[in-house]
Amino acid sequence: MHTVCHLLAALFLLPYALYAQSFLLEGQIVDAITGEPLSDANLNTGTTGLRSDDDGHFSLSLTPSDSLTVSFVGYKTRTLRPQNARNLTIRLYRAILATPELVVHGGLKAQPLDEVATSVTVLDRSQLQAAGGHHLQDLSQAVPNLNWAGGTSRPRYFQIRGMGERSQYAGEGPPNFSVGFVIDDVDMSGLGTAGLLFDMDQLEIFKGPQSTTFGPNAMAGLINLQSADPTPVARRSVDLTLGSDALAHFSGTLNQPLNDRLSLRLGYTQARADGFRDNQFLNINDSNQRNENFARAKLRYADEYGLSLLFTAFRSDQDNGYDTWAPDNNEDLITYTDKPGKDHQTTTAFSLKAKKTFAATQLVSITSFSNIELEYSFDGDWGNDQYWLQPPYNFDPEVEGWRYDFVDRTLRTRNTFTQELRLLRGNAIAGVYFKTLEESDDAQGYLFGGEAADLQSVFQIDNLAFYGQYNQALNERTELSLNLRVDRNAIGYHGTTDSADRTDFDIGQSLAGGKLALTHNLGHRRHLYAAASRGYRASGVNQHPRLAAENRPYNPEYLLNFEIGYRASGAKSTTNLTFFHALRDDQQVSLSSQQNPGDPNSFFFFTANASTGRSSGIEFEQSYLLLPALRLSGSLGLLSTHIDAYTFEAAEGTSATLGDRDAAHAPTYTARLGTEYAAKSGLFARLDMTATDAFFHSDSHDQESDAYQLFHSRLGYRRGAHTFTLWGRNLLDERYTTRGFFFGLAPPNYANTLYKSYGDPRQLGLSLSTAF
Repeated sequence: MHTVCHLLAALFLLPYALYAQSFLLEGQIVDAITGEPLSDANLNTGTTGLRSDDDGHFSLSLTPSDSLTVSFVGYKTRTLRPQNARNLTIRLYRAILATPELVVHGGLKAQPLDEVATSVTVLDRSQLQAAGGHHLQDLSQAVPNLNWAGGTSRPRYFQIRGMGERSQYAGEGPPNFSVGFVIDDVDMSGLGTAGLLFDMDQLEIFKGPQSTTFGPNAMAGLINLQSADPTPVARRSVDLTLGSDALAHFSGTLNQPLNDRLSLRLGYTQARADGFRDNQFLNINDSNQRNENFARAKLRYADEYGLSLLFTAFRSDQDNGYDTWAPDNNEDLITYTDKPGKDHQTTTAFSLKAKKTFAATQLVSITSFSNIELEYSFDGDWGNDQYWLQPPYNFDPEVEGWRYDFVDRTLRTRNTFTQELRLLRGNAIAGVYFKTLEESDDAQGYLFGGEAADLQSVFQIDNLAFYGQYNQALNERTELSLNLRVDRNAIGYHGTTDSADRTDFDIGQSLAGGKLALTHNLGHRRHLYAAASRGYRASGVNQHPRLAAENRPYNPEYLLNFEIGYRASGAKSTTNLTFFHALRDDQQVSLSSQQNPGDPNSFFFFTANASTGRSSGIEFEQSYLLLPALRLSGSLGLLSTHIDAYTFEAAEGTSATLGDRDAAHAPTYTARLGTEYAAKSGLFARLDMTATDAFFHSDSHDQESDAYQLFHSRLGYRRGAHTFTLWGRNLLDERYTTRGFFFGLAPPNYANTLYKSYGDPRQLGLSLSTAF
């Protein structure tokens, strides 16, 4: 009897004995190749389940007999029997079929990249971090058929497939652009200086007409930057970079859930560098400095009733110098100005995106406002009295009776408000969009070819649009999509000059475009698409006070585009291939001519509908995992453009014929070839080569740049959430031109000469980053 009692007691106490032997297991789940923490990974013991936190950490109680199963989307599931271990690192390997699916957010609705019927380059957060770079400028040469124009401290103006503005000087016309530029739903077209990549979650570059989605400012394409949204997991990060050219860069982010429905994300970055120029006359090396600050706050609300709100506010302050040109075109990056310029852009903006879901219907509201203050100035003669006095110029102010000294300065303010309402139901989307923009200039210099020395101008642009999209499945694998958009655009211009000239001019126009696309799913994440689209750019007003009323306006431009594309993504590779052909009608041509050879600022700007044109090409992007730790990637853009001949009145009684050649800033090829290595130990390396063909600098002359190649590299070590990186850009210290002007500058004969602005030389640096 006593034996039976002891046996029953032992059976009764066995669970407590086993529990007493339990232990606390703590550790982290990481990617076996990169060492990156895996947040929200699943851990299951059969009786207990939990998820890892944002840094991949976990903590749970186990007994020696328990097995632990760890799984994560896209990775191989792993089962193990830990034995009383602390600080355990569990490494998961990617599954054979695991390929992250990129989602494009810049359209009327979020779509997987494989299903988007247009040519678009998408870089997600991990790709942006792997490539490095502080500004969009650092990545632009790696995107097929994307180029940008110098003439400012940072790229403000971009060209896609050979179309896009290269400047917007005072007196050059209204703020209408062929390439749109959007940051967190805020329209900043023509103001790319603010394109910092700090805390960016995704970069999307749409190529070809996007007018049916984004309106008149996206005839050639659109650049969309989307920063990281708040998440319901507490997380902080700090990054520090030091480099040559006195580079110092700091950034930090804070992500904090406030309750079950509300999350906050804050971020701030500050960067400073000397700007790669030595001003010999002033004996300073920071006349071209970059001093850039960006602060952002995002608040996200989501409830169980289908309502989500995303509020974004940011302030960007780029207080940069502008001193890049030299009369002798020296490649030592020495300047001689006595009055270095400024390129100071301050942006204050907010946006509010609201979504409400009612059963099968979703209502979307997007509101944005931005205030941008811009100061842009430059030393027009790029020299000083001493410089011009020396041979071979021999310009003596006492002998000539005047100083060879010119300065141009523009203060610009732009206020923009937009409101969009969008209804999504089933296969249909309908929406209305309103935008009002006011841009005012206060400019001093040698304006309108010497007709004025002072200009106060205001452009008022109002735009109201209605649009729709309908998708129809033709069978299980094929879908037809139709987009239509109609814009009513009104432009009012008011300008006065110091010579008491006053110009008031108003124009209105209706613009219409559409897109018809066919997509076919080949299976295994392979898609084909064919599309025909019509984009448009609004008409405008020439500002010269002496123009006759009939010569002041110019008409809208239209672009008819045809594309065929193929996309595929698999376990080891991704492929994007696009063939396109586009026809330009009523092409807007920006002309400029120097009115006084003795005055480098005496340019007269005029825009007209002068010709037709065409462009054709290929865009190809490929990534391939050659070995578990080695990836090869590359891209290629091939472009053929042609502007038909056109004749215009260059001066009174004198006509000139231009065109019958390639478009300006349209290189025949742009290419990138790169390799990435990531070892299990945490060591990683990357090497990139970009190549850009020669291109014409302007529509007004036939001077060309030289073809060039740039090499960039990164070498680092990653352990958990900590990363140490050595990097270098333009390793071979190549001199390449980003802008060229052909005009008469140097006395005594002021002969027309090509003057060049060079891109950034070699820069080396060290970066440290951590998250906690």
